Amino acid sequence: MPLYDYECEACGQVFEVFHKIDAPPEDLACPKCEGKKAKKIVAPFRTQFWSNFLDTMEKKISPHKFK
Repeated sequence: MPLYDYECEACGQVFEVFHKIDAPPEDLACPKCEGKKAKKIVAPFRTQFWSNFLDTMEKKISPHKFK
C-alpha cells in the first residue's frame, strides 16, 4: 500500500494517508478539522539512486569542490 499526500479543501491542511490504490478519497477525514473533502496532491518522488547520480555528475563537472 502506497503513501499519498492529500489536502483538505475546507481548511487547507496537508496530510499523508497510507491506503490502497483504489480507496476513494471521500472516505478520508482531515486530521485537523475532520472534513470529508480532500484532494490528492502530487508529491515529488526521489530515490537514493538519483541523488548518487547527481553527486557523481557534480564531482565530474566541478572536482575542485570535492577536494
